[in-house]
Amino acid sequence: MNDPFARLPEAATFTVTSSSVTDGAVWAPEQLGGKDVSPQLSWTGAPDGTRSYAVTVYDPDAPTGSGFWHWAVADIPATCTDLPEGAGDATGSGLPQGAFQLPNDARLAQYVGAAPPAGHGRHRYFVVVHALGVESIGVPADATPALLGFLMSAHVLGRAVLVATAETPGPELIEVSRLVPAPADAVFAVLTDPFGHVEIDASGMLMGAEGAPVTQVGDRFVVHMDREALGDVPLGRYDVDVVITKLVPGEEIAWTVEGRVGPHARHVYGYRLAPAANGTLVTSYYDWSQVSDEWRGRVTFPVVSQAALKATLGILERVVRRRSPAGA
Repeated sequence: MNDPFARLPEAATFTVTSSSVTDGAVWAPEQLGGKDVSPQLSWTGAPDGTRSYAVTVYDPDAPTGSGFWHWAVADIPATCTDLPEGAGDATGSGLPQGAFQLPNDARLAQYVGAAPPAGHGRHRYFVVVHALGVESIGVPADATPALLGFLMSAHVLGRAVLVATAETPGPELIEVSRLVPAPADAVFAVLTDPFGHVEIDASGMLMGAEGAPVTQVGDRFVVHMDREALGDVPLGRYDVDVVITKLVPGEEIAWTVEGRVGPHARHVYGYRLAPAANGTLVTSYYDWSQVSDEWRGRVTFPVVSQAALKATLGILERVVRRRSPAGA
């Protein structure tokens, strides 16, 4: 994992605390993008010889190749050991005399809150108080935080660090579409048939099925599975119940899967059908937004890829053609 201090000169450690965030915890809403309220900070135990401080907030996990600087404050007097929440507003009204903010990576001389891209995972935000052996680092007011870091690297006596986190959930749904040159009722006949599910499977997991064609929500049938095809969980061969969660004849069908032991994952597979010129536009979707934390800790979701959904649609067209009385 990227360590922003890995190649910097070693420095003594001291303590920084905050009423806004606890080390290792998620940012409060006030510190996120849109509200942009800088965190309250207090620090103690700086090394002897400290003559000023700098404060930075940096995200090394941003998808930029260089991280993202959210806040940089230079020339904080050695007599200051506290910044109130919101000190990093556009005017710097809460900063002590002589201190100033550099433009962050949004090119704003203020604190800008955390806003990781949706679906990019958990980001870390290194909140650092740097104890320096000089009263002024001599950095221009319009310089970048990276230049501040470079100029102060030779003067750092100590660092006080806490790490906050933030994550923006991504859309937990994938879907693909394909024009199938057949009427909707022909496509739907395959999707409501338990054996049709085995025929169109692109994963290689479905070995067989038992049950009658489904006609309403709550209907279910048994599918014989072989997880070895995915190579992710050593479950071997087992049976699951396919439980219909939505069924609108000729328009949409969706289902979830239940194993022999609960709790069930509650991910949903489905198809939507819409009339189109020369056939039916079929959309296959997979929704794992309702999967429990317990299951997320056991299995990596999504368990099927967008490519697998595309492959299933191609096989679906082939099965519909084969089942067609005209063989077209």
